[in-house]
Amino acid sequence: MPRFAPLPAVQPRTASYIAPSSRRGLAALRRSFGLGSSALTFGIPQIDALTDGFARGALHEIIGEQAAVSGFLAALLGRDRRQSAILWVTAGGSLHAPTLGQLGLDHRRLTVVSTPRVSDRCSAAEQAMGPLGYGAVVAEIEQADSDVALRLQDAAARRNAFAFLVRQDRPQPSLAATRWSVQAAQSDGFRPCWQIALEACDGGAVHGAWLVEWDHAAGAFRLVA
Repeated sequence: MPRFAPLPAVQPRTASYIAPSSRRGLAALRRSFGLGSSALTFGIPQIDALTDGFARGALHEIIGEQAAVSGFLAALLGRDRRQSAILWVTAGGSLHAPTLGQLGLDHRRLTVVSTPRVSDRCSAAEQAMGPLGYGAVVAEIEQADSDVALRLQDAAARRNAFAFLVRQDRPQPSLAATRWSVQAAQSDGFRPCWQIALEACDGGAVHGAWLVEWDHAAGAFRLVA
């Protein structure tokens, strides 16, 4: 039996399920059905031009250390216009609510599940995107096999949810719609800064690297020259 407490349900969000015959085919179908219309983007043309953003109904892999990735995802998810409820599944890391708030993420949207077992983390993520109706899930699974990735992708597609798989390894090929690496970078002391790289998009290798910072006042990412 899972060792985490029952998760609070939120209003379910439904979408037609599309079986992924290919990553590029799935992306086109998501657009044709309007599933990617509310994708999360950086708001930076140089980056957004390479992808359709972080599409709903898809799995996105983020590779990096927990502290850097947590800050980056807090800023990204804070840009969700729908203000989706978020489940964050971790092996035991702590999320600091005031810091999340500074990065634009309202902690009232967030439910955190902490459990050391990978099977429990995966089950919690699937439940959240299933009948519980969460609109976004962050699953910290350091070394996720293909079965875990496929299960999260399937759950995200069925409920038109954002799914972020935070991992340390780089299996080839990527089963996710996009794969990014995120590293903390030196900042001016006022704005958090990350070195980000797009490693894969829709099943193909894509290479692009940028230094971005978070502008607290504007609530936006900025490209660092």
